[in-house]
Amino acid sequence: MASQKDKVTLILGCASGMGAATLKMLLADGAKVVGFDNNEENMAETLEEIADEMPDHPGTLDMVYGDITSAEDRKRALDLVAEKYGKLDTLLYVVGVLDLMCPAHKTDDELWQYVMDVNCNDCFYTVRGALPMLLDHEGPAANVVIVGSVGGLYGSTAGAAYVTSKHAVLGLARNLAWSYHWRNLRVNVVNPGAIMTGILGNAMEKWPDRDVMDDEGNDLYNVRGGVALGVDAEGNNMMGDAEDIARAIMFLIDDDNKYVNGEQITVDGGWTSF
Repeated sequence: MASQKDKVTLILGCASGMGAATLKMLLADGAKVVGFDNNEENMAETLEEIADEMPDHPGTLDMVYGDITSAEDRKRALDLVAEKYGKLDTLLYVVGVLDLMCPAHKTDDELWQYVMDVNCNDCFYTVRGALPMLLDHEGPAANVVIVGSVGGLYGSTAGAAYVTSKHAVLGLARNLAWSYHWRNLRVNVVNPGAIMTGILGNAMEKWPDRDVMDDEGNDLYNVRGGVALGVDAEGNNMMGDAEDIARAIMFLIDDDNKYVNGEQITVDGGWTSF
C-alpha cells in the first residue's frame, strides 16, 4: 500500500463520522490535510480524540470552518490549499445531508433545494473550483473521491430528494472520470449502506421543526423497501461503522490502485446483494 505521506488533501466534511475517521487515517499516514466543516463543536471533539489517540501523528491539519452551500466559504478552503501548498493531490467530498425520508408529495421546495445543493450541486462547484490544481498532475494521478450512497443505486432507500441527489452525484463522478482521465485525474465513489454516523443528528439540527423521519416515508422506504436501518430479521444490529467507509476511501486514493477510475465501491455489508 502506497503512503499518503506529504500528499496535500482537501477533505470536506471531517468533523464527525466517516469524514473524521478518514481524517485520522490520513494524519496517521502523514498527509498534509486541509479540512472543511461547519460544525466547530464536533470538530473540537474530533481534535481532542486525535490528540489523545495519536498525539505523535506525522500529518498536518489546517481547518476552515464554513457552510458548504456558500461559494465564499468554499473558495476560502480552496484558496488556503493554493496559497499554502500550490497544489492539490486529493479532494474528498464527504459532506452529505438526509431528506428525513420524505416522499415527493411531502418534499417542499426548501427541503428539495437544500438536499440537492449539499449532496450534488456543491460537490460539483467544489470539484470544478479545484480542477486547476488537480488536472495535469505531476507523477501519480490526482484523486477525487465522492461519498455517494446506496440511495444512488436504488429508488427504495430514502426520500425523493436524497435518492435523486445521490443518483445525480454518481453521474457527475462518472462524467468527471471519463473527461479527465486523459489529464491524470482519477475520480471514484464510495457508496455507504447503513453506517453509524451523526448524519441523522445533523438533519435534526438543520430541521428542528420537522419530524426526524416522515411516517409515510418510513413505511415506504424502511419497511416496504427492506432498509430496516441496518437490522436483520431478528433485530440484530448489522450497521457498519465510519471506519469501514474510511478504509474504502483510503483504498481508492492509494497510488498502487492507479487503474481504478470511474468506479464505485459499495460498502453495505451485503444489503444491496439481494
